[in-house]
Amino acid sequence: MVISGLYIETVPGRAHGAANSVAQINGVEIHHIEENHKIVLTIEAETVDQSYQISDKFKHIDGVLMVCLVYNHFEEDLQFVQAVSNQ
Repeated sequence: MVISGLYIETVPGRAHGAANSVAQINGVEIHHIEENHKIVLTIEAETVDQSYQISDKFKHIDGVLMVCLVYNHFEEDLQFVQAVSNQ
């Protein structure tokens, strides 16, 4: 399980619309909208790759300017552990 905390910056006045679109994506939970241009959310995914694929969808949502990863927590992602071990 991979849990990621992210921050999305939107065009001013577009955060609520963008948050509604983001919330429709499986594995995403919206936690807060600030000043109608900032969205705080988490992603829960089975693997790092799935987490990346989910967050990559955000850039295609109308009004999204920037996506920033704030926090990542890995629980038993065997692919990640093996990749790091092989380096």
